[in-house]
Amino acid sequence: MAPARSRGEKHMTHQPIGIYAYPWDVLDEGSAAVLNAVERAGLNNLYLALWYHSGMFFLPHNPMRRVYFPTPGAMYFQPGSWHGEHALAPPVSDLCDDWTSLWRKLAAEAKQRDIRLSAWMPVLHNSGVGTAHPEISVENPWGDRISHTLCPSNESVTDLAAKVAGNVAELGIFERILLESVEYLPLRHDHHHEVIGVPMSFDTEFLASLCFCDACRHRAAHAGIDTESVRRWARGTVDDAIGDGTREPMGWEEIESGADGQFGDFLRVREEGVARASKRIVSSVRSKAPGIRVAALDFGPLYPLGANGRRWQNGVDLDAILPLFDELHPTFYFSDLETMAEKISSYSALLGGEISLVPAIRAILPQTDSLESLVAQVELVAPIATGYTFYNYSFMQLGSLDWIKSAIRARPPELKGDK
Repeated sequence: MAPARSRGEKHMTHQPIGIYAYPWDVLDEGSAAVLNAVERAGLNNLYLALWYHSGMFFLPHNPMRRVYFPTPGAMYFQPGSWHGEHALAPPVSDLCDDWTSLWRKLAAEAKQRDIRLSAWMPVLHNSGVGTAHPEISVENPWGDRISHTLCPSNESVTDLAAKVAGNVAELGIFERILLESVEYLPLRHDHHHEVIGVPMSFDTEFLASLCFCDACRHRAAHAGIDTESVRRWARGTVDDAIGDGTREPMGWEEIESGADGQFGDFLRVREEGVARASKRIVSSVRSKAPGIRVAALDFGPLYPLGANGRRWQNGVDLDAILPLFDELHPTFYFSDLETMAEKISSYSALLGGEISLVPAIRAILPQTDSLESLVAQVELVAPIATGYTFYNYSFMQLGSLDWIKSAIRARPPELKGDK
């Protein structure tokens, strides 16, 4: 297995400037049309979802369908022999009879145009697997199962993710694997007809998202934590907060002192589970394709509680995961430019140039409504960026491709830092 890249080691490569897209874009529009779009936007990377969750998607330029509901949790490639035996095996999408041929054809055409392909997957955000196997999904403080998020502390979940990611890597056509959502997802996640009709402050929403499944309780108990006391404290704090009373939201120091001081230890165990899962998945990728770049999509800038040292509320400990990855792709999905600037500044201070950063920008509504808006966003992230990604070709008007080209011409990313 190739070793993880050290933070100080320099790697010279082209600046990845890419756009997200879906398999149905390639199937419905054709590979030439999608690659034409990449070129029209002045980009050199196409990020394709190879394992995806669910949704209802409005597709403004798709010639075959205007609204699409993807098969929840489907894979868009032909998996290895493990698939017939694994208890959690997700479905293979039936949109295409021969995924291998489709991706090889796309890769050959992309190579002729000097466009690189990257695979992208929201690993533990998987309503298909979570609904079919609720016992491995997150169990909240009240005992409810959260079907759209799988628990990273569950060994069978980690094993599944490692096998899927390893299979994608060994296809041999992707320059990088971008791993999304190796974490505990927040409570509020725009699930189907999601309704939260009471006020929830940032701290109580976080406590309501915690997992107390068998795997999490076992790990915490092994560390000497009274998990039932922690659970009662989390549940009681949220129940009190959503009643008629008023309260001041807690900061990290007060949160960590909860449950008679045990809550901080509980968070450390939670973070260890995420780090362990990340290491296992990345190791699988590198063992199958030693030369591949491995990146993590970091939702940290979006979390309202902010950084807890160098840790996020989703269980990601940056110090634990940075040695595993070649790049971080922080998400700066903000409509308000002042807020975006503040988040970029705090993120830069947090990491201090330790790893290549490829910021993600939503080039669709509501974050982007004009060329000027997109140019301003790119201008803000440029000082920390070694590349950019833009979300998402499938959803945008084709004229937005011209906005992207103009924005990156105005402020190309700088080749700097750890590559």
